[in-house]
Amino acid sequence: MKIIRDEDFSGLTMIPLLHQWGVKRCNVKDCKKQPTTIISQLAENCPVTGWCEDHYQDFKDSGRFEGTVVFDDYDAFAEGDEI
Repeated sequence: MKIIRDEDFSGLTMIPLLHQWGVKRCNVKDCKKQPTTIISQLAENCPVTGWCEDHYQDFKDSGRFEGTVVFDDYDAFAEGDEI
């Protein structure tokens, strides 16, 4: 698993990278927040995923992810919320 995130500028520098990689939402099921973190190689044959700050911190604190990721056309950035 590879984690890409901006620890120094409150996620601001992640916006171009999220756009470039096509990450438009937190991919954790039932979450509609903007992503702040890109995770690749989460599981075998799993596409790149975006995670909001809350889900990333939960994962970081527990050291594991038990849940479901979803891939759809939802765009959290189009909703106008800020990172």
